[in-house]
Amino acid sequence: MAAVRQGEDRPREPTFHEALSNIMGAYHHSQETMATVLAKSQETQRLQEEQYLGFREELKSINSTLCPIVGVLKELVNTRRDTVAQQGAPDTSLDEDLPTTSAGHRTTTPAPHPLQRENHPANGP
Repeated sequence: MAAVRQGEDRPREPTFHEALSNIMGAYHHSQETMATVLAKSQETQRLQEEQYLGFREELKSINSTLCPIVGVLKELVNTRRDTVAQQGAPDTSLDEDLPTTSAGHRTTTPAPHPLQRENHPANGP
């Protein structure tokens, strides 16, 4: 930095040693900043890897819990299909929540919400 000597109108030029000192100070500061950024980056990466490994272990645990349940459910569905096939009748036991037509037949489309019906008072005349 330029310093003003007493009695001079303009700032004096820094000496070679002052300029070199300023440059070296800035260089060391930038090195410290880069080291700090690198350390934080490495810490962030380490934490992300730990988090990933933790999630992976949780998923393995969930998977090991769900696989036997899914296997039992598949077995039950297959047993039900076999039973229905032996009886020769279509399986409607799972259709109880499906709406029926005016003739009493089951339909695969869900019933409209009560507010969506044409004759609902909220829908106007």
